[in-house]
Amino acid sequence: MKNVSLTAGTAVIVIANAFALIHATRNRLGTADAELTLTNRELSFSRSASEDDSGMTLNLRWTTLGNDFSLYGNASPNWLDREKLQALGFDCSVSPNGHDAVRFYQRQKQRETFVALEYDGPAWRAWLDAYHNAAAQQAKSGSAMRDSSGDQSRLVPIDAGFNAEALRVRYPNRSSVIILPAAVSLALVPYTDPERKPDTQSAKRLEGSIQQLASSIHVPRPFSDEFLRRYRPQENITGYSVSLRYGALHEPWVLNVEFAKP
Repeated sequence: MKNVSLTAGTAVIVIANAFALIHATRNRLGTADAELTLTNRELSFSRSASEDDSGMTLNLRWTTLGNDFSLYGNASPNWLDREKLQALGFDCSVSPNGHDAVRFYQRQKQRETFVALEYDGPAWRAWLDAYHNAAAQQAKSGSAMRDSSGDQSRLVPIDAGFNAEALRVRYPNRSSVIILPAAVSLALVPYTDPERKPDTQSAKRLEGSIQQLASSIHVPRPFSDEFLRRYRPQENITGYSVSLRYGALHEPWVLNVEFAKP
């Protein structure tokens, strides 16, 4: 009986590995969907919690310019407005200031979609301009802040749609725009508790946000060995750039990693 269980367990591992290999092969067949180099601003390092595990990943970081500007970005880009939400399949027929708006929009489920993200392009420069304008306003009010824009990710979501191919036609530059699966959700802001008397003085609007963006990138050997060699607990690894290629399934693999000289 023990041998049967061992054989079954081995078979499950073999089958799982075979499916993973087939999936990876499908992703890498044909023309790459995108190929670009990102830095430690866009790719944060994380390693396995186990000291005995040499596996590690990089996690995609991105910046958005929202309706309510935040110096550190947010998940609600200003282009994800009512019109765009309707195009993504949300029912936006009820006025945001209507009596039943809160309950109506609470029932809206998130939509599976694709998001186009642009690296170091016009969207990033728009965010940077807004950042400096906000910083100038703060300085005028006597609350000057340290300029941390140099640490900000330059990868910015610029559009969303159901069809990845259509997005690629709209944004053909494969060296600066990546297209990833994600989910989009809808919220009524400012939020009002439906159990309380609504605040009739506060105008409300619909706001979409990007959720569940595919962001985890596996780092294979020998690149992971160098990351782990440089790893120090409680410290960030900085000064690296990673060349990535995104395949037919919009999944990335690492082509090369370069570290800045100490």
